[in-house]
Amino acid sequence: MTQDTAAFSADDFLRSIGVRIDGFMYRGHNSNDYAMIWLSDGFARLTGYDGDSFIRSRTGFASLIVKEDLQKVDAAVADALSRGGNWQVSYRIRHRDGRVLYVHETGGASAAMNPETNTPAYLDGIILEAGALSRLAERLTQGSAALDKVDVAASDIRTTLKTLRLLALNARIEAARAAEHGSSFGVVAQEMTSLADQGELVTGRMSSELAQLRGAIAL
Repeated sequence: MTQDTAAFSADDFLRSIGVRIDGFMYRGHNSNDYAMIWLSDGFARLTGYDGDSFIRSRTGFASLIVKEDLQKVDAAVADALSRGGNWQVSYRIRHRDGRVLYVHETGGASAAMNPETNTPAYLDGIILEAGALSRLAERLTQGSAALDKVDVAASDIRTTLKTLRLLALNARIEAARAAEHGSSFGVVAQEMTSLADQGELVTGRMSSELAQLRGAIAL
């Protein structure tokens, strides 16, 4: 037992765990921007940022949290600190390449205290990627992009229908001018107007369906 304990290296253990999890462990300042002082190897894999550079630049981890979720994270941390417990909170971060990833964090205050504020000096925890949610979000984003293309196509169709109505109006005018010799113009105008009416009905339904789909996949 003694020999095993002597051979045990905390750094090796943390490094070994760090490469096996879809996320990273951290120690950070107890500050509003969550500036880090130690990050495990998984930080770069999850965020796209080099951990050492991130620490040296004192870039706050709060800058990676999606703005709309930051208040939720702050509230969870503040509540845990007030009761001397741990926090668990799920939220979104933005990868260096722009992707939005869902993560779940478990953390707590370190035993070290800040003598000036009499509050915990550091925050320790682990942040794991919620892979299934991240993949779902990516598919929803792709679906939203596809809807955008359909919406553009529907808009082009509506523009074409307006042109068709103008042509039908011109055909009716020519039919009136030509009297009995313009009967064929009148038939064409009627068919063009009917086609425009049907087209507008279809595009109206498309717009309604698109709006419902956008609401259903809104992130």
